[in-house]
Parts: sequence; C-alpha cells; structure tokens
Amino acid sequence: MYIELLILIQIEDSPKHGYEIKKEIQKDLGYLTDVNNNMLYPALRKFTEEGLVTKRINEQSGGPTQYIYEITENGKRRITELVNAFTERDARHHSEFLIRVSLFRYISQDKRLRILNMRMKDLEQLLLNLEERLEQPNIDHYRDQVLKVSISKLKTEMSWINKLIETVGREEE
Repeated sequence: MYIELLILIQIEDSPKHGYEIKKEIQKDLGYLTDVNNNMLYPALRKFTEEGLVTKRINEQSGGPTQYIYEITENGKRRITELVNAFTERDARHHSEFLIRVSLFRYISQDKRLRILNMRMKDLEQLLLNLEERLEQPNIDHYRDQVLKVSISKLKTEMSWINKLIETVGREEE
C-alpha cells in the first residue's frame, strides 16, 4: 500500500515524469523500499483512470516522449486517506511503519500517536515471544545469538518510539 502513497506524494510535491518519480522515491527511501517499473507504471495508469492524476505529453527533441503526471484534488484526498489508513497488520511491517513515520507531516497528532502506539503494542508482544523462546532449553548457540540480537534491536526501536511518543505528545496542532 505504501508504494501508491509514495508515488502520489512525489507527484503532489511537483509534476513529474515516471523516471523522476522513481528516482525521488529511491533517493528518499531507497533503503526501505524499491520501486520498479512493474510497480510504478501500472500505478500511474490506475491513478490516471481514477482521476487522481492527470497526464500530459512532454515532447523532447531527440529523446523519447515523456508523460508528466500532476496531482488532482481527488489525488490529494486519496493521499490523506492512504496516510491515515494504518492497521494492526501494517504495524507488524517494519518498512510500512518507518515509511508512515517519514510521512508524519501529513498526519494529525492523534493519528501519529495511534500509529506509534500500535507499533509499540506489536513490538511488546514480539519481544515477549522472543524472550520466552530464549528461555527455552536449547543447544543451538547460533539460534540464541540471533534471538539476542533481535531482542536488542526490538528494545532499541521501542526506546526510539517512546521518544517519538513524547515528542508528538508535546507538539501543538
């Protein structure tokens, strides 16, 4: 779901052609996600059909024809819907969560807190499960090492989320 959101946000920032959209997403969030042409161009066709974006031809001398995509009012409304649609299932996905946090400027304070608390709840359960597994008798030293590093990463993320909750809680609408 976040791929559609990222594409629309790039077009909302300014009208762009497909390659430009792809490069901007990779520049901003390439370490979290990859946007390939098989994702990008079907989404752009769908957005055009649904009236979320308009498409115009940009003739280039000596180069291929480019299509420039521009957001519509319906597209802006769809961004708001997508940004605010965050489920418990989404909270389980690290990339979905991080991308949503990167888009907090589009999200109201109460919904930011909702997203952070949903992720925290999921991490708390995961931490409990991993700690229980680590306590079980096991002769596999490497499995235990993986569990320990996973627990450490969870605790680090939980600490970070607690700081974000404090920060968001102090913000004024």
